[in-house]
Amino acid sequence: MHNNLFINRMIVFTRDGKIAYDENFHKGINIIRGNNSSGKSTITHFIFYVLGGAFNDWVKEAKKCSQVIAEIEINGATLTLKREINLKDGKANRTEGLYIYWGEIDTAMADSQNWQKFNFSLSQSKKSYSNVLFENLDIPIVKGENNITMHQILRLLYVDQDSPTNSLFYYEEFDTTLTRETVADLLLGVYNQELYDKKQRKVDADKELDDTKREIKVIKRFIQNPYDLIPSSLTERIGAKEKEIIEIENSIIEFKDAVKKVRYTKKTQLEFEKLNQEAIIQRQLVANLERNIKSFRYEIEDTEYFIEALKNKLKAVNKSILTRDLLGNFPIENCPECLSPIKPIEDSKVCKLCKTDIDDSFGITQARKIEQEIDFQIRESKNLIVIKKRQLLDREAELDSNKLKLFHIQQQVNSSIKDVKTVREEKLDQLYTDKGFVEGEIAQLRTLYENAEIYQKLIKTQSDLEQEISTLNFSIRALTAAQDILKASTKKTIEQEGVYLLNNDLKRQEDFYEAKEFHIDFRNNIAYISDKDAKYSASSSFYLKIAARFSIFLASLSIPKMRYPRFIFCDNMEDKGIEKIRAENFQRILVEEAEKFESDDFQMIYTTSFIPDELNIDKYTVGEFYTESNPSLKHV
Repeated sequence: MHNNLFINRMIVFTRDGKIAYDENFHKGINIIRGNNSSGKSTITHFIFYVLGGAFNDWVKEAKKCSQVIAEIEINGATLTLKREINLKDGKANRTEGLYIYWGEIDTAMADSQNWQKFNFSLSQSKKSYSNVLFENLDIPIVKGENNITMHQILRLLYVDQDSPTNSLFYYEEFDTTLTRETVADLLLGVYNQELYDKKQRKVDADKELDDTKREIKVIKRFIQNPYDLIPSSLTERIGAKEKEIIEIENSIIEFKDAVKKVRYTKKTQLEFEKLNQEAIIQRQLVANLERNIKSFRYEIEDTEYFIEALKNKLKAVNKSILTRDLLGNFPIENCPECLSPIKPIEDSKVCKLCKTDIDDSFGITQARKIEQEIDFQIRESKNLIVIKKRQLLDREAELDSNKLKLFHIQQQVNSSIKDVKTVREEKLDQLYTDKGFVEGEIAQLRTLYENAEIYQKLIKTQSDLEQEISTLNFSIRALTAAQDILKASTKKTIEQEGVYLLNNDLKRQEDFYEAKEFHIDFRNNIAYISDKDAKYSASSSFYLKIAARFSIFLASLSIPKMRYPRFIFCDNMEDKGIEKIRAENFQRILVEEAEKFESDDFQMIYTTSFIPDELNIDKYTVGEFYTESNPSLKHV
C-alpha cells in the first residue's frame, strides 16, 4: 500500500530540558486512554503541530514545553521532525518553521549539524516544509490562488474536539469551498498528476504572457507610430537615408574635383584615421556580441542538458527505491555459496544469511534526501534558463542594431578613402552639415530598429503562449471530466464504509441503523444520509461526523490509488455527551473493520476515557492510563 505515514516515536521537552512526554507508537491501532483533564487532547495537539499543523491554542502545561520531536516514516523513508514552541505575549506562533533530519530520532538528537529548517510558507529561494513532506508522500504540490499546505491536509486527518460537530474538516475561520474541494481531490487520489502538471504550466504560462503583454504595452506607449515597430520598414528607411548620404558624399567629391588646386592637410589624414578607428571598435563590439550570444546559447544548451540529466537521475533514484522494495521481499531459500537450505528466522530485522542487524529504511531515507537535493537543483536550473533566454533576446536585438551601425561606419570609411579634402568653402560646409543631419536620423532609426526587433520577438512569444494556453485549457477540461468519473467510484466505496458504521451503531437513531445511503459533501463541509438539513442530537451528530471521517480512512485501505496517507488521529471517542456503551461499541466495530487489513499498511491513533476491556491490552494501547494525578505531560 503506497502513500503511508506513520509516527514511530514522539518526545516533548520542557523549557528546562526535561522530558515531558516520550512514547513509542506502533503500526496499526494506537489507543491513548485516561480520565478527563489528564492531557490526552494535548498529545493529539502535539501530533498535529509536529506534522505541520498551524496550531497555537496551547493549554498552560503545554506552554511550559519548548519543542516537540517526532520520528516518522513516509513511504519507507525515516525522517525526524522538530518544531519549537516559541511564545510571545503568552501566544505561540502557529506558523513556526519545521526542522527535518533524514534519519532516526536517536541519531538526529546526537547530531546538531545536519538538520534542515524549512519555513511554513514557500519562498523563491527555498521550499516550504509542506513541499518537502508532500514530495515524500507523493502528493502533488498545488500552487497559485489555492495554495494547499500540510496544515490543510491534516484538517482531514485529525478529528478534534473543538471543531463544530457539523464541520467535516478541522474548523478554520477563513476557509473556502475551493480549498476543501482541492484537499479532498488530493487525498481521494483523483487529483491527476498530468492534470496538476498542466495546471501548473498554465499558471507559469499565464504569468509569462502577462509579463510579455506588459513589455509590449511599454514599448507601444513610447513608440506610437505602428511603422516604427516593423523592422523591415525601418530597414528600408535606413537604406534610403544611407543613399542620401552616398549622394551627399558624391556631391562633395564632385565639388572637390572641380577645384584645380588640391591641398592635402593633416586634418584629412586625421579624419580618415578617426573613422577607421571607429570601424575597428565597432567591428570588435559586434564580434564581442556574437561571442557573447554564442556563450549564452551554449550555457542555455548546457543547462537544458543538465536538467535532463538531473531528471534521469531522479528517475533512477525512484527506480532504486522500487527495486529495493522488490528485492527486499524476494525470498532466499538456499545459501549462494554452498547451496545448503537456509534455516528460517523469525526476526525480520536480521539478515537471513549473515545474521547481522539490518535497517530497511536507511537506503530509502537516503534516496529521499538525494531526491530533494536533485529537485532543488532542477528548480534553480529552470529559473536560470528563463533569465538567460531573456538576456539572449536583448543581446540579439543589440547585435542586429550594431551590425547596421558597422555597415554605415564602413561606408563612411570607404568614402573617406576616396574623398581627399581640400580647403572648405561655404557650399562644402553645407554639404557636411546635411550629411551630419542625415547621420543623426540614421542613429535614431537604428535605435527604433533595435526596439522593433525586441517588439516583434515579444509579439511572437505572446502568440506562442496564447496558443499553448489554449491547448492547455482543452487538455485540462478533458482531464477534469475523466477525474469526475474516477471520483464517483471512490465516493461509492466511502459511502459503503459509512453505511456499515451507521448500520452497526446502537439503536439510538433510526436514520442511522436503517441508512441505505451516505453522502460526504467536501465542498460544503458536511456529511449527511439523505437530507442535508436533517437535525440530530449532539451525540448523534458527533457519531455521524466520526463515521464520515473514519469511512474515508477505511476506504483508503482498500483503494491503492487514494493519496490519503492511511493515517488518522482522533481526539476523544466520547465527545459531545455520547454514552459510554455507544462509544465502546463504535471502537469495537472500528477496530474490527480496520483489522481486516494488514496493520503494517496503516496507523490509527485515538484517545478515549471509555476503552473496552478487550482493547485495553499492549497490542493496542500507548503509554499509561492517565489521570489528573498522573497526567500525560510530566515535569510541567
